[in-house]
Amino acid sequence: MSDIVLRYLGGAFIHGVPARDLTAAEAAQYGALIAEQEAITHTPMYEVVPQAAPQQAAATPKGKAAQTAQEVDNG
Repeated sequence: MSDIVLRYLGGAFIHGVPARDLTAAEAAQYGALIAEQEAITHTPMYEVVPQAAPQQAAATPKGKAAQTAQEVDNG
């Protein structure tokens, strides 16, 4: 599971806010400023990264099993 909660979309930046994907701590620190600037400019600069529930992550096939499942689903 990734610790990234906001993905940087590019296209614009906010002075003082890292122009990259942000962790939960950084999102909490800069969240209000990001929301304010996105509303003012009507330009999305970050998007929320969906976090998989622990049960879903455990049920997700890994490695060769994932590749095989994907090949079957592409049918």
